[in-house]
Amino acid sequence: MIETFTAPKGSTSNDAAFRFKTPAHIVDFPNDSDKQAKLEAAWNTNLNGFTQQAILGNPWTSTNVPQATNYFNPINTPMDGATATAIEWTAFPGRIAYYEGSVGNTSMLSLADTGYQTDGTTSFPPITKDPCTGGSATSTAYGPYGPRGWQDEYCEWAVTRNSKGQITRIDFTCENPEYWNTLWSVDPQRVLELYQSTLDNDAITMEDLILMDGGAPVYDPNTGMPIYNPLNKYNSGPQVTSSGGGAMHLTSTPNTIQTEIGLAAAATPQRSCGPSNFNTLICCAQYGQPQRNSDPNIGGTVNLKVSQNNTVTLTNPPGLYIQTPNFDGYHTPDNTHASKFWTIKRGKESLTGDDHKLLPGNFILHAVFEVPASYGYTISDITIGVGNSATPITYAGQVAQTMLMHIVASTKSQPAGPVYDCVGNPQVSLPQPLQMFHANIFKGMQNNVVPNPVKQTMTLLSNSTLIAPSVKQGTSLIRMVLVMTGGGVVTNNATTWPTLVFDGPDLTAEVADVQFVKYAIPGNSYPTTSLALSINLKVASNATKGLRSVGLKTKDVSNPILMPALLQVI
Repeated sequence: MIETFTAPKGSTSNDAAFRFKTPAHIVDFPNDSDKQAKLEAAWNTNLNGFTQQAILGNPWTSTNVPQATNYFNPINTPMDGATATAIEWTAFPGRIAYYEGSVGNTSMLSLADTGYQTDGTTSFPPITKDPCTGGSATSTAYGPYGPRGWQDEYCEWAVTRNSKGQITRIDFTCENPEYWNTLWSVDPQRVLELYQSTLDNDAITMEDLILMDGGAPVYDPNTGMPIYNPLNKYNSGPQVTSSGGGAMHLTSTPNTIQTEIGLAAAATPQRSCGPSNFNTLICCAQYGQPQRNSDPNIGGTVNLKVSQNNTVTLTNPPGLYIQTPNFDGYHTPDNTHASKFWTIKRGKESLTGDDHKLLPGNFILHAVFEVPASYGYTISDITIGVGNSATPITYAGQVAQTMLMHIVASTKSQPAGPVYDCVGNPQVSLPQPLQMFHANIFKGMQNNVVPNPVKQTMTLLSNSTLIAPSVKQGTSLIRMVLVMTGGGVVTNNATTWPTLVFDGPDLTAEVADVQFVKYAIPGNSYPTTSLALSINLKVASNATKGLRSVGLKTKDVSNPILMPALLQVI
């Protein structure tokens, strides 16, 4: 008997009293209240969907994965009486320090900045395929892949150098890709303006930001607008040149807000290993990557809070935030305090929460470290350290080593749930819906190959998001792609193909084709092979608007588990 799971409760529209607010309460349409309201409504819907998915977890392919009863959705659980706590970690990639420290400090810093060692051609040495057991019999290319995938602590940076190789500017960002996709859906022109003003580059054009397939723009079937390319030339790679490069928002595949929410929720069930060792816990509960600075600290702290009889959620506004570096150890040629060269381009130094109390820490989304030309020196003329240990800044990673990142979690009193054994292998492989696309967008992303220093096959699909694609009421024959795994589906045997089921009879779909596809499902560090179902979707004229759930029925599974928020009816 296959147990039927229902989607966690959550508002399917925007009529709830609670609203997920934009990161750092940012207002990107200060002169257009209608567009700002549209952005805020869409953002609330997206975070509601991510939260529903996080609470459900993964009951399809693993055992000992209960729903996260000690993680709450503030849309339907009041925040009254919640206490906010900052969870912090170092911005420099912990896995680089752990796995690649043997190459030497300078090459390690070079890897963090460029993806290559100091020779400029040698990339990351391979690492173990099994980081939880430390097994060395099999190895794999260092990931996450991508033009700066190794910067996987929810903080990414791009470096500008002058003709002498000196650092003149460092852009640090922790903005999540889902927000920028949402912003684009409201007004691409505003996205262009923000690129230009944040990166101080008026040469950026709309064409630079658009997803192209074979030289032609890819368009949204609903709006007719071109699709945003998250790895456009000005948000791709760790080095800024006259023709491209830059860090506008996060691009490493696990650096998403959906991942952040999912990780926090997955950490709430109590485990037999206990919360004393955060890396042991992360391997037991199978969320994130061990040896990162971020994932073990986020998950371990959340698990510890729940063990003290609490329920947890991310504090409004959910997000990852940069903390101002400790500049006291920096020394400039003219004794100017280095903090003078730190500029917050997006976000805020401080923020007040929904309870009108000051939240802990900084809420910086994008910051620039840059010495104005009038000073006559560069960042590379600044040292960090004291006396003989003082070292000139030759890599941006040295600054990242003095920076903290954080999220803020809110806790309320609630008894901790039962203790579970570690997450296990599946006893059965149930058909699992993973992600949904409009077919032309799927094709456009799949056809864009992404270069990376470790030379692994990667397409732009790995930089897609789990924002639910929108379909209009009363539309038939919408060509879409549903990515799935499990269920004994064979690509060339239609008798094994699943039937799509929805959370209501007003949506129906037929599977037209099944093919293999390989990419990193949003939030994952490494690509995996999945199945892409080409489907024809019909939406009734009276279809219920809002976020909708999707399941997969096979000959062995008659009551499928529905994945929430994979589709939105508008």
